[in-house]
Order: sequence, then C-alpha cells, then structure tokens
Amino acid sequence: MPAMTKEVRDYWDAHPIGAEVLEEEPGSPEFYRRYIEYYDRFYAYKKRVFQYEKYRGLKVLEIGCGLGIDSYKFAKAGAVLTCIDLSSVAVQGTRRLLQQLGLQAEVLECNAEQLVFPDESFDAVYSFGVLHHVEHEERAFNEVYRVLKPGGEALITLYHSRSWFWLLKRLSGTNVESEAGDPPFARVYSVPEVRELFRDYSQAVVQLERFPQRTRRREGLKAFLFNWVFVPATKALPRRLIRPFGWHLVVKAVK
Repeated sequence: MPAMTKEVRDYWDAHPIGAEVLEEEPGSPEFYRRYIEYYDRFYAYKKRVFQYEKYRGLKVLEIGCGLGIDSYKFAKAGAVLTCIDLSSVAVQGTRRLLQQLGLQAEVLECNAEQLVFPDESFDAVYSFGVLHHVEHEERAFNEVYRVLKPGGEALITLYHSRSWFWLLKRLSGTNVESEAGDPPFARVYSVPEVRELFRDYSQAVVQLERFPQRTRRREGLKAFLFNWVFVPATKALPRRLIRPFGWHLVVKAVK
C-alpha cells in the first residue's frame, strides 16, 4: 500500500466517523441506536434527497461506508448492497451494525481508486463525503464511472468551497472532520468544478444541502458561539439567502 494511502487509512481507523459525538461503547447495541438516532436528525435532508426505497432490488455500491449509517438504510430498503471502505475499523463496524439489525450486504475493505469489480457492475454508486478525501481523486471518479451500468446513477456528496462552513473554517481555524485533526486530504469544490468532474455523464444535477444547525462535534468557546449565536442568526435569514452557501454539494448523475 502506498505510504500516503496508508496514512489516509490510519487516520480513519483512528477517527471512525460519528463515534466522537457519543459516549456509548462503539459497537454496542446502544451505541448503534444512538448513532442512528443522532445522524438521522443531523442529516435529516438525506432521506428526502436520496430516497433509499427507490433502490429496492437494484445493485448498489457504497464507497466509504464508515460505520454503516447509510449502509443500513439501503439494506433496509431492499437494495442488493455492496459496501467498501479503506478503513478496517469501518468495515468491521458496518458488518456489526448490519448483523445486529438482521440486514444483508457484502462489506469489503477496498480502495476507491482501485475497485475490484468488473465494468458496468452496479445500477447505482453512492458515496457520501468520501471522494474528496482520496489521494488521487481523478482515479476514484473514473472508477465510479467504470463500474456503473449504462443508465446507472452516481449519488455523490462533496464539500462546497463557497459555503458557510468553509468560510468559518478559514476564519476560525476549525478542523473539518475532527477536533483532533483532519485527514491528509480534504478537498473542496465549486459548482463549476463539480460539473467538470461529471462531464462524461449524460446528465448531472447538483444541489446544495447541509445548512447550519447545532452540533455536538465541537467543544469550548467556538462551539458555544456556533451553537448559540451563529446558528440562530442564520436560521433567522430567509432561506433564499443561505441556500447558495450549503456545505454539501450533492450530485446525482446518470451515466
């Protein structure tokens, strides 16, 4: 494994996404119950945007499954699901969650830049907040295109450079992923840059999501100012004013 790819993997092994906001023992039934509850509320827009039930009976590849927060939704909806992650901790966590819920999926340790699947294998490829963290982004995006069937759909969420969150990060020095530090790569994109990444698709729709709301992922004065000053202030604004500055760029592209 290349040194930088190993560094990325080691980061996510040490910082399983979502675990830092919970006090319960990772892997326990209570941990997963609280984990699902918290993230369903924190990312409430995902149910509306991704409509998991549409993928019943379809072959879906999830790139970067983390601890399985989206994996269980696709599996519960009846998708024929394959999940991959570079992190062995993530793979084990997703397997454990699905097992506890009595759901089925193939969960593999795999690099998004070198997918082990044949061409045109999947009806849909889903990746939420992952591909901006890979070492060689062009390779990963090419792999998504390669494994999609003609007419298949890529559902990809990336970070938006012209967003409220990126502005706060630049002003305050706040880390993106964890109070303890960020991974080796954390890219951000403008809408035109994202459209260029999906230029080979027959169509691509880009929408902006993820607006300020209170979080438990931060601590101290910054967290207080964010939760009790910044969030109320932005919620008081008309949505049309804040809409162009969403932190998440959600892409739905048809091959």
